[in-house]
Amino acid sequence: MVMFEKTTLMVAIASLAVVVCPVYVQAGDDQQQGFKFNNLNVSPFVNLEYTYDSNVDYDKNDYDDNIFRINPGVDLSYVGNEWGLSANGWYAYDWYSEYDILNASRYGDSIEFYRETASGWRLILGQRYLKSNQDDSMLEGGRGLWRKRSEWALNGALSYELSERTTVTLNGMYSKLTYDEDSSQYAPLYGWEEWTGGLELARKLTEKSNLLLNGSYQNYVSDGATGGTSSQSTGYSLMAGFGSRATKKISYRALTGMSWFDYADGDQMSGWTYSLDSSWAINRKWAWSVAASSYFQPSEREQNQAMEVYTFSSGVSYQPMRKLTTRFDLAYRREENQYASGLAPQLGSITEDRFEARLRADYKLNRYASVFCGLEYMQQLSDDSTYEFDRYRGTLGMSLRY
Repeated sequence: MVMFEKTTLMVAIASLAVVVCPVYVQAGDDQQQGFKFNNLNVSPFVNLEYTYDSNVDYDKNDYDDNIFRINPGVDLSYVGNEWGLSANGWYAYDWYSEYDILNASRYGDSIEFYRETASGWRLILGQRYLKSNQDDSMLEGGRGLWRKRSEWALNGALSYELSERTTVTLNGMYSKLTYDEDSSQYAPLYGWEEWTGGLELARKLTEKSNLLLNGSYQNYVSDGATGGTSSQSTGYSLMAGFGSRATKKISYRALTGMSWFDYADGDQMSGWTYSLDSSWAINRKWAWSVAASSYFQPSEREQNQAMEVYTFSSGVSYQPMRKLTTRFDLAYRREENQYASGLAPQLGSITEDRFEARLRADYKLNRYASVFCGLEYMQQLSDDSTYEFDRYRGTLGMSLRY
Protein backbone atom coordinates (compact mmCIF):
# COMPACT_ATOMS: atom_id res chain seq x y z
CA MET A 1 0.00 0.00 0.00
CA VAL A 2 1.53 3.31 -1.09
CA MET A 3 1.83 6.23 1.29
CA PHE A 4 0.63 9.10 -0.92
CA GLU A 5 0.26 11.97 1.56
CA LYS A 6 1.32 15.29 0.07
CA THR A 7 -0.23 18.19 1.83
CA THR A 8 0.14 20.56 -1.10
CA LEU A 9 -2.41 18.32 -2.81
CA MET A 10 -4.33 16.87 0.14
CA VAL A 11 -4.90 20.06 2.12
CA ALA A 12 -5.70 21.99 -1.06
CA ILE A 13 -8.33 19.43 -2.10
CA ALA A 14 -9.84 19.30 1.38
CA SER A 15 -10.11 23.07 1.73
CA LEU A 16 -11.27 23.58 -1.86
CA ALA A 17 -14.04 21.02 -1.50
CA VAL A 18 -15.28 22.81 1.61
CA VAL A 19 -14.87 26.42 0.54
CA VAL A 20 -15.96 26.19 -3.09
CA CYS A 21 -19.63 25.52 -2.33
CA PRO A 22 -20.43 28.95 -0.82
CA VAL A 23 -19.01 30.58 -3.95
CA TYR A 24 -21.20 28.57 -6.29
CA VAL A 25 -24.31 29.02 -4.16
CA GLN A 26 -24.52 32.69 -5.02
CA ALA A 27 -24.11 32.25 -8.77
CA GLY A 28 -26.95 33.86 -10.63
CA ASP A 29 -28.50 35.31 -7.45
CA ASP A 30 -29.43 38.97 -7.75
CA GLN A 31 -30.57 39.27 -4.13
CA GLN A 32 -28.06 39.95 -1.39
CA GLN A 33 -27.99 37.17 1.18
CA GLY A 34 -27.30 37.24 4.89
CA PHE A 35 -28.25 39.28 7.94
CA LYS A 36 -27.47 42.98 7.59
CA PHE A 37 -26.33 44.94 10.68
CA ASN A 38 -25.42 48.43 9.45
CA ASN A 39 -22.23 47.79 7.45
CA LEU A 40 -21.84 44.20 8.68
CA ASN A 41 -23.22 41.29 6.66
CA VAL A 42 -23.46 37.77 8.18
CA SER A 43 -24.36 34.81 5.96
CA PRO A 44 -24.53 31.31 7.55
CA PHE A 45 -24.57 28.20 5.35
CA VAL A 46 -24.57 24.40 5.46
CA ASN A 47 -23.59 22.02 2.65
CA LEU A 48 -24.68 18.35 2.49
CA GLU A 49 -22.85 15.99 0.11
CA TYR A 50 -22.71 12.39 -1.06
CA THR A 51 -19.54 11.25 -2.91
CA TYR A 52 -18.49 8.00 -4.52
CA ASP A 53 -14.66 7.69 -4.50
CA SER A 54 -13.05 4.92 -6.57
CA ASN A 55 -9.68 5.13 -4.80
CA VAL A 56 -9.74 6.46 -1.24
CA ASP A 57 -6.03 5.62 -0.68
CA TYR A 58 -4.63 7.20 -3.89
CA ASP A 59 -3.05 3.80 -4.54
CA LYS A 60 -2.45 1.31 -7.38
CA ASN A 61 -4.82 -1.06 -5.55
CA ASP A 62 -8.18 0.68 -5.78
CA TYR A 63 -10.27 0.72 -2.60
CA ASP A 64 -13.61 2.44 -3.28
CA ASP A 65 -16.13 3.82 -0.82
CA ASN A 66 -19.21 6.01 -0.36
CA ILE A 67 -18.63 9.22 1.61
CA PHE A 68 -21.18 11.49 3.28
CA ARG A 69 -20.22 15.03 4.32
CA ILE A 70 -21.83 17.80 6.37
CA ASN A 71 -20.24 21.25 6.20
CA PRO A 72 -21.69 24.18 8.18
CA GLY A 73 -20.06 27.61 8.23
CA VAL A 74 -20.51 31.35 8.12
CA ASP A 75 -19.26 34.22 5.93
CA LEU A 76 -18.78 37.74 7.32
CA SER A 77 -18.10 41.03 5.56
CA TYR A 78 -17.79 44.64 6.75
CA VAL A 79 -17.28 47.74 4.64
CA GLY A 80 -16.07 50.90 6.35
CA ASN A 81 -14.72 54.25 5.19
CA GLU A 82 -11.67 53.39 3.04
CA TRP A 83 -11.33 49.98 4.71
CA GLY A 84 -13.02 46.61 4.74
CA LEU A 85 -12.94 43.16 6.33
CA SER A 86 -14.07 39.72 5.15
CA ALA A 87 -13.95 36.46 7.11
CA ASN A 88 -15.03 32.84 6.81
CA GLY A 89 -15.27 30.01 9.32
CA TRP A 90 -16.34 26.42 8.63
CA TYR A 91 -16.44 22.84 9.92
CA ALA A 92 -16.76 19.60 7.93
CA TYR A 93 -17.18 15.95 8.84
CA ASP A 94 -16.85 12.97 6.46
CA TRP A 95 -18.43 9.55 7.11
CA TYR A 96 -17.00 6.59 5.14
CA SER A 97 -19.49 3.80 4.54
CA GLU A 98 -17.00 0.89 4.47
CA TYR A 99 -13.63 2.19 5.72
CA ASP A 100 -14.98 4.03 8.75
CA ILE A 101 -11.47 4.41 10.17
CA LEU A 102 -11.04 7.12 7.51
CA ASN A 103 -13.85 9.23 9.01
CA ALA A 104 -12.46 12.77 9.10
CA SER A 105 -13.22 16.08 10.75
CA ARG A 106 -11.86 19.38 9.44
CA TYR A 107 -12.27 23.01 10.39
CA GLY A 108 -10.72 26.26 9.35
CA ASP A 109 -11.05 29.99 8.97
CA SER A 110 -9.80 32.85 6.83
CA ILE A 111 -9.68 36.61 7.44
CA GLU A 112 -8.71 39.44 5.09
CA PHE A 113 -8.44 43.14 5.93
CA TYR A 114 -7.73 46.05 3.58
CA ARG A 115 -7.11 49.75 4.12
CA GLU A 116 -6.52 52.38 1.45
CA THR A 117 -6.04 56.14 1.47
CA ALA A 118 -6.55 58.97 -0.99
CA SER A 119 -2.79 59.67 -0.86
CA GLY A 120 -1.99 56.35 -2.61
CA TRP A 121 -1.33 53.89 0.24
CA ARG A 122 -3.00 50.44 0.28
CA LEU A 123 -2.57 47.75 2.95
CA ILE A 124 -3.81 44.14 2.79
CA LEU A 125 -3.49 41.67 5.70
CA GLY A 126 -4.66 38.07 5.67
CA GLN A 127 -4.77 34.97 7.86
CA ARG A 128 -5.70 31.36 7.03
CA TYR A 129 -5.93 28.23 9.21
CA LEU A 130 -6.82 24.61 8.45
CA LYS A 131 -6.93 21.67 10.86
CA SER A 132 -7.62 18.12 9.66
CA ASN A 133 -8.11 15.01 11.79
CA GLN A 134 -8.18 11.63 10.04
CA ASP A 135 -6.93 8.85 12.30
CA ASP A 136 -5.85 5.92 10.10
CA SER A 137 -3.62 4.51 12.85
CA MET A 138 -1.84 1.22 12.16
CA LEU A 139 -2.42 0.35 15.84
CA GLU A 140 -6.17 0.32 15.19
CA GLY A 141 -6.04 -1.74 12.00
CA GLY A 142 -5.56 1.19 9.60
CA ARG A 143 -2.91 1.68 6.92
CA GLY A 144 -1.02 4.59 8.50
CA LEU A 145 -1.57 6.79 5.45
CA TRP A 146 -3.38 9.66 7.19
CA ARG A 147 -2.86 11.61 10.37
CA LYS A 148 -3.64 14.84 12.18
CA ARG A 149 -2.21 17.84 10.35
CA SER A 150 -2.57 21.62 10.44
CA GLU A 151 -1.62 24.55 8.24
CA TRP A 152 -1.46 28.19 9.34
CA ALA A 153 -0.49 31.20 7.24
CA LEU A 154 -0.19 34.98 7.63
CA ASN A 155 0.30 37.30 4.68
CA GLY A 156 0.47 41.02 4.03
CA ALA A 157 1.12 43.54 1.27
CA LEU A 158 1.74 47.30 1.41
CA SER A 159 1.67 49.32 -1.79
CA TYR A 160 2.23 53.01 -2.55
CA GLU A 161 1.84 55.10 -5.69
CA LEU A 162 5.16 56.86 -6.11
CA SER A 163 3.79 58.78 -9.05
CA GLU A 164 0.96 58.65 -11.56
CA ARG A 165 2.87 55.99 -13.51
CA THR A 166 4.79 54.06 -10.82
CA THR A 167 3.66 51.88 -7.89
CA VAL A 168 5.82 49.91 -5.46
CA THR A 169 4.57 46.95 -3.37
CA LEU A 170 6.21 45.23 -0.39
CA ASN A 171 4.81 41.81 0.54
CA GLY A 172 5.51 39.06 3.06
CA MET A 173 4.17 35.73 4.32
CA TYR A 174 4.71 33.25 7.15
CA SER A 175 3.31 29.71 7.03
CA LYS A 176 3.66 26.56 9.13
CA LEU A 177 2.77 22.99 8.17
CA THR A 178 2.62 20.39 10.97
CA TYR A 179 1.99 16.61 10.94
CA ASP A 180 1.45 14.11 13.73
CA GLU A 181 4.90 12.50 14.06
CA ASP A 182 3.99 9.23 15.88
CA SER A 183 6.03 6.68 13.86
CA SER A 184 4.33 3.76 15.65
CA GLN A 185 1.01 4.74 14.06
CA TYR A 186 1.84 6.48 10.77
CA ALA A 187 4.29 6.40 7.89
CA PRO A 188 6.69 9.38 8.05
CA LEU A 189 5.74 12.79 6.67
CA TYR A 190 7.64 16.06 7.13
CA GLY A 191 6.30 19.57 7.61
CA TRP A 192 8.11 22.91 7.60
CA GLU A 193 8.03 26.61 8.44
CA GLU A 194 8.38 29.18 5.67
CA TRP A 195 9.09 32.91 5.60
CA THR A 196 8.89 34.87 2.34
CA GLY A 197 9.34 38.51 1.37
CA GLY A 198 9.22 40.35 -1.91
CA LEU A 199 9.36 43.73 -3.62
CA GLU A 200 7.53 44.57 -6.84
CA LEU A 201 7.74 47.65 -9.05
CA ALA A 202 4.88 48.41 -11.48
CA ARG A 203 5.41 50.96 -14.25
CA LYS A 204 2.46 52.17 -16.32
CA LEU A 205 2.84 51.40 -20.04
CA THR A 206 -0.68 52.17 -21.27
CA GLU A 207 -4.03 52.98 -19.70
CA LYS A 208 -4.66 49.24 -19.29
CA SER A 209 -1.22 47.65 -18.76
CA ASN A 210 1.82 47.76 -16.45
CA LEU A 211 5.41 46.56 -16.73
CA LEU A 212 6.25 44.46 -13.62
CA LEU A 213 9.63 43.80 -11.98
CA ASN A 214 9.64 41.41 -9.02
CA GLY A 215 12.25 40.07 -6.59
CA SER A 216 11.57 37.65 -3.72
CA TYR A 217 13.29 35.76 -0.91
CA GLN A 218 12.17 32.62 0.95
CA ASN A 219 13.46 30.69 3.96
CA TYR A 220 12.44 27.15 4.98
CA VAL A 221 13.03 25.21 8.18
CA SER A 222 12.20 21.56 7.45
CA ASP A 223 11.14 18.88 9.96
CA GLY A 224 12.77 16.18 7.82
CA ALA A 225 16.45 17.08 8.30
CA THR A 226 18.49 14.30 9.98
CA GLY A 227 21.94 12.73 9.86
CA GLY A 228 23.80 16.03 9.97
CA THR A 229 21.74 17.62 7.18
CA SER A 230 20.84 21.25 7.88
CA SER A 231 17.16 22.07 8.37
CA GLN A 232 17.62 25.53 6.77
CA SER A 233 16.99 26.26 3.09
CA THR A 234 16.82 29.60 1.29
CA GLY A 235 15.48 30.62 -2.10
CA TYR A 236 15.62 33.69 -4.34
CA SER A 237 13.87 34.69 -7.56
CA LEU A 238 13.99 37.56 -10.05
CA MET A 239 11.12 37.94 -12.52
CA ALA A 240 9.73 40.42 -15.03
CA GLY A 241 6.44 40.57 -16.91
CA PHE A 242 3.21 42.41 -17.48
CA GLY A 243 0.00 43.04 -15.54
CA SER A 244 -3.36 44.66 -16.18
CA ARG A 245 -4.55 47.97 -14.85
CA ALA A 246 -8.18 48.67 -13.91
CA THR A 247 -10.53 46.89 -16.29
CA LYS A 248 -14.00 45.39 -15.83
CA LYS A 249 -13.61 42.29 -17.99
CA ILE A 250 -9.95 41.25 -18.15
CA SER A 251 -7.27 40.98 -15.47
CA TYR A 252 -3.87 39.30 -15.74
CA ARG A 253 -0.41 38.99 -14.16
CA ALA A 254 2.25 37.14 -16.15
CA LEU A 255 5.88 37.01 -14.95
CA THR A 256 8.88 34.81 -15.69
CA GLY A 257 12.53 34.72 -14.67
CA MET A 258 15.10 32.73 -12.69
CA SER A 259 15.04 31.15 -9.25
CA TRP A 260 17.79 29.77 -6.98
CA PHE A 261 17.30 27.39 -4.06
CA ASP A 262 20.05 26.62 -1.50
CA TYR A 263 18.76 23.37 -0.06
CA ALA A 264 20.04 22.43 3.43
CA ASP A 265 22.65 25.23 3.28
CA GLY A 266 24.81 23.28 0.88
CA ASP A 267 23.21 22.15 -2.36
CA GLN A 268 22.26 25.01 -4.69
CA MET A 269 19.71 24.45 -7.44
CA SER A 270 18.55 26.91 -10.07
CA GLY A 271 15.91 26.96 -12.74
CA TRP A 272 13.36 28.84 -14.78
CA THR A 273 10.36 30.10 -12.80
CA TYR A 274 7.03 31.60 -13.76
CA SER A 275 3.81 32.98 -12.30
CA LEU A 276 0.53 33.47 -14.20
CA ASP A 277 -2.91 34.54 -13.02
CA SER A 278 -5.56 35.72 -15.46
CA SER A 279 -9.36 35.97 -15.75
CA TRP A 280 -11.67 37.11 -18.53
CA ALA A 281 -15.40 37.82 -18.23
CA ILE A 282 -16.15 37.09 -21.89
CA ASN A 283 -19.84 38.04 -21.70
CA ARG A 284 -22.81 37.61 -19.36
CA LYS A 285 -22.73 33.82 -19.73
CA TRP A 286 -19.09 32.86 -20.27
CA ALA A 287 -15.97 33.40 -18.13
CA TRP A 288 -12.46 31.95 -18.31
CA SER A 289 -9.51 31.81 -15.89
CA VAL A 290 -5.98 30.41 -15.85
CA ALA A 291 -3.28 30.10 -13.17
CA ALA A 292 0.25 28.69 -13.20
CA SER A 293 3.40 28.79 -11.07
CA SER A 294 6.70 27.07 -10.33
CA TYR A 295 8.71 26.92 -7.11
CA PHE A 296 11.13 24.90 -4.93
CA GLN A 297 10.16 23.30 -1.60
CA PRO A 298 11.34 20.60 0.80
CA SER A 299 9.87 17.14 0.22
CA GLU A 300 7.06 16.06 2.52
CA ARG A 301 7.50 12.34 1.77
CA GLU A 302 11.26 11.70 1.40
CA GLN A 303 13.66 12.53 4.19
CA ASN A 304 16.45 15.03 3.36
CA GLN A 305 14.99 15.75 -0.09
CA ALA A 306 13.92 18.85 -2.01
CA MET A 307 11.67 19.13 -5.05
CA GLU A 308 10.82 21.56 -7.82
CA VAL A 309 7.09 21.95 -8.52
CA TYR A 310 5.36 23.12 -11.72
CA THR A 311 1.60 23.78 -11.78
CA PHE A 312 -0.94 24.83 -14.39
CA SER A 313 -4.74 25.03 -14.24
CA SER A 314 -7.48 26.53 -16.36
CA GLY A 315 -11.25 26.63 -16.17
CA VAL A 316 -14.27 27.92 -18.01
CA SER A 317 -17.70 28.69 -16.52
CA TYR A 318 -20.97 28.91 -18.41
CA GLN A 319 -24.29 30.21 -17.10
CA PRO A 320 -26.97 29.21 -19.64
CA MET A 321 -29.74 30.58 -17.40
CA ARG A 322 -29.96 32.73 -14.28
CA LYS A 323 -30.35 29.76 -11.90
CA LEU A 324 -27.89 27.33 -13.53
CA THR A 325 -24.09 27.64 -13.48
CA THR A 326 -21.63 25.09 -14.90
CA ARG A 327 -17.84 24.90 -14.77
CA PHE A 328 -15.13 22.74 -16.31
CA ASP A 329 -11.52 22.71 -15.00
CA LEU A 330 -8.26 21.09 -16.08
CA ALA A 331 -5.15 20.97 -13.89
CA TYR A 332 -1.59 19.66 -14.20
CA ARG A 333 1.13 19.34 -11.53
CA ARG A 334 4.72 18.09 -11.94
CA GLU A 335 7.07 17.29 -9.06
CA GLU A 336 10.79 16.76 -9.71
CA ASN A 337 12.97 15.52 -6.85
CA GLN A 338 16.13 17.56 -6.99
CA TYR A 339 18.38 16.40 -4.15
CA ALA A 340 19.45 12.93 -3.07
CA SER A 341 21.24 11.88 0.12
CA GLY A 342 21.77 8.87 2.36
CA LEU A 343 21.64 5.30 1.11
CA ALA A 344 19.02 5.82 -1.63
CA PRO A 345 20.36 8.31 -4.19
CA GLN A 346 17.91 6.99 -6.79
CA LEU A 347 15.20 8.97 -4.98
CA GLY A 348 16.59 12.12 -6.57
CA SER A 349 15.52 10.93 -10.02
CA ILE A 350 11.82 10.37 -9.30
CA THR A 351 9.47 12.64 -11.25
CA GLU A 352 5.70 12.58 -10.82
CA ASP A 353 3.07 14.04 -13.18
CA ARG A 354 -0.51 14.49 -12.01
CA PHE A 355 -3.50 15.31 -14.25
CA GLU A 356 -6.98 16.26 -13.10
CA ALA A 357 -10.28 17.15 -14.80
CA ARG A 358 -13.44 18.36 -13.06
CA LEU A 359 -16.98 19.14 -14.21
CA ARG A 360 -19.57 20.75 -11.94
CA ALA A 361 -23.13 22.12 -12.23
CA ASP A 362 -25.05 24.21 -9.66
CA TYR A 363 -28.80 24.92 -9.82
CA LYS A 364 -30.45 27.47 -7.54
CA LEU A 365 -33.82 26.23 -6.31
CA ASN A 366 -34.68 29.48 -4.53
CA ARG A 367 -33.01 32.27 -2.59
CA TYR A 368 -31.87 29.93 0.18
CA ALA A 369 -31.20 26.56 -1.45
CA SER A 370 -29.11 25.15 -4.30
CA VAL A 371 -28.33 21.66 -5.54
CA PHE A 372 -25.09 20.64 -7.25
CA CYS A 373 -23.39 17.67 -8.86
CA GLY A 374 -19.83 17.05 -9.99
CA LEU A 375 -17.50 14.57 -11.68
CA GLU A 376 -13.74 14.42 -11.14
CA TYR A 377 -10.95 12.32 -12.62
CA MET A 378 -7.30 12.21 -11.45
CA GLN A 379 -4.30 10.26 -12.75
CA GLN A 380 -0.70 10.22 -11.56
CA LEU A 381 2.29 8.95 -13.55
CA SER A 382 5.72 8.41 -12.00
CA ASP A 383 9.23 7.17 -12.75
CA ASP A 384 8.54 4.77 -9.86
CA SER A 385 5.43 2.75 -10.74
CA THR A 386 4.74 2.29 -7.01
CA TYR A 387 3.40 5.84 -6.91
CA GLU A 388 1.14 5.60 -9.96
CA PHE A 389 -2.66 5.56 -9.59
CA ASP A 390 -5.92 6.82 -11.05
CA ARG A 391 -9.08 7.91 -9.31
CA TYR A 392 -12.54 9.21 -10.12
CA ARG A 393 -15.25 10.73 -7.95
CA GLY A 394 -18.92 11.58 -8.38
CA THR A 395 -20.68 14.03 -6.04
CA LEU A 396 -24.29 15.07 -5.37
CA GLY A 397 -25.18 17.71 -2.83
CA MET A 398 -27.32 20.54 -1.53
CA SER A 399 -26.29 23.97 -0.24
CA LEU A 400 -28.45 25.95 2.18
CA ARG A 401 -27.55 29.60 2.80
CA TYR A 402 -29.23 32.55 4.42
